Amino acid sequence: MKKLLVSFLFCSAGFAAVAQRGKVNSAEDALKNQDLAKAKADIDEALQHEKTKDDAKTWFVKGKVLEAMATKDKSAALAQEAFQAYKTALDKNAKMPEALLTMNQSMYNLYATIGNAGYANLNDQKWDSAYTNFKSAFEVADYYNSKDLGGKLPTDTSMTFYLGYAAQQAGQKEAALQYLQKAADLQFKGEPALYVILAQAYEEKGDNAGWLKTIEEGKKVFPKDKRFNDMEMIYYSKTGKTAELLTMLEKKVEENPNDFQTQLDYAIRVDNMANPRDEQGNDLPKPDNYEELMNKAEAAYKKSVELNATDPTANFQLGALYFNRAVGFNKQLNELPSKEQSSPKAKELQTKVEGLMNTALPYFEKADASFTAKGAGLEAGDKQTFESCLYALQKIYAIKNQNDKVEEVKKKLDGLK
Repeated sequence: MKKLLVSFLFCSAGFAAVAQRGKVNSAEDALKNQDLAKAKADIDEALQHEKTKDDAKTWFVKGKVLEAMATKDKSAALAQEAFQAYKTALDKNAKMPEALLTMNQSMYNLYATIGNAGYANLNDQKWDSAYTNFKSAFEVADYYNSKDLGGKLPTDTSMTFYLGYAAQQAGQKEAALQYLQKAADLQFKGEPALYVILAQAYEEKGDNAGWLKTIEEGKKVFPKDKRFNDMEMIYYSKTGKTAELLTMLEKKVEENPNDFQTQLDYAIRVDNMANPRDEQGNDLPKPDNYEELMNKAEAAYKKSVELNATDPTANFQLGALYFNRAVGFNKQLNELPSKEQSSPKAKELQTKVEGLMNTALPYFEKADASFTAKGAGLEAGDKQTFESCLYALQKIYAIKNQNDKVEEVKKKLDGLK
C-alpha cells in the first residue's frame, strides 16, 4: 500500500505540472481567440505554480497577453507590465525561437503605446507624466536594441525632442538639455522651437558657447525664421559684444531700409547701447563711442518718424533722446561751483539744456496726442510709455512757466492711475 500511495503521489505531481503547462497553452489559445480575460486568468494561474512560474515560455506568454491588453486599452501601465514580462522571459532564455520571430513587432507595439500615452499627456500639459512616459518608451527601445534579437527599433527624433520639451516643462533641466541636444544632434527639423528652447537652456546654464552654437544651428536649419536673428542680437547684447551686435543691427537695417519696425528697433537698441543700465535701472558708465552711438540712434529715430509720423512710441523715443541729453547737461550745470554759475561754461550748458528741451517738446506732444487718441484701447506697455511722456511734458511746461499746460498734463496723469 505504501508503494501504491507513493506511486499515486508522483502521478499527481506529474499531472499537476502537465495541467499548469496546459494553462500556458490555454492562455495562448484564448489570446488567439481574443478572449483576453481568460488568457490573463490562465497565465496568472500558471505563474502561481512551482513547475511553470520560472519557465521562460510562461513569462513570454504573459508578455503577449499583456501586450494585447495594453494595445487594446492604449494603456501605458499595461505596456510597462508586458515589457517587464518579456524582459523576464529573455533573461531566462535569451534565444527563445518564438521571441526571435515576434519580439521586434512586440517591442515596437509597447514602445508606441507608451510613447502615445506621452503625447496624450503632452497635449493635456501633464508635463511630469509626459516626461515619464516618453522616457519609458525609450527604455523599451534601448533595451531591445541592446539585444541581438534580429531587429532594431529606429530612433524617433520627434519623440526625442518632445521628451526634452516635456523635461524642460517639468523642471528637469539637466535631462531637458540632454535630450534637446540629442534631438539637435539627430538633426530634427520638425520644430524650430527645438533650437529656441535649447538656446534658452544654454543661456540659463551660463554656457555661452553652447548658446551661440545653438542659435547659429537654428539659423542654418530654419533660415526664414526671424527669431534666430533676434536671439543672436540678444546674445551679443547680453554678452557685451557690442561691435558684433552693431554689425548685425546695421545689416538688418540695410536689408530693410524702409521698414518702420526695423528702424525703430535699431534706434532703441543703439540708444540702449549708448546709455547702459544695470538690472536695477541705474546708469552705468557711457561707452567710449557714446557720441557715435547717439548720432546713429537719433538718425534712426528720425527715419522711424519719417516712415510713421503718428506712431506714439517712435515720437516718444526721439523726444526722450533729446530730453535725456538735456538732463545730462543740466546735471553738469548743477555740479558747477556757485561762483561759476554765471560763467561762459554755465551759459553754454544752459543754452544746450533749453535747446534740447525745445527740440524734444513737439515729439512728446505728438506722442501725447497719439496715446490720448487710443483712449480705452491703450495697452499696458503703452500706458507706461504714455506716463513717462506726460512726466517729461510736465517738466518742460514747468520750465517754460506754462502752468495751464502743466495742469492739463496733471489731469491726464491722474486719469492713468
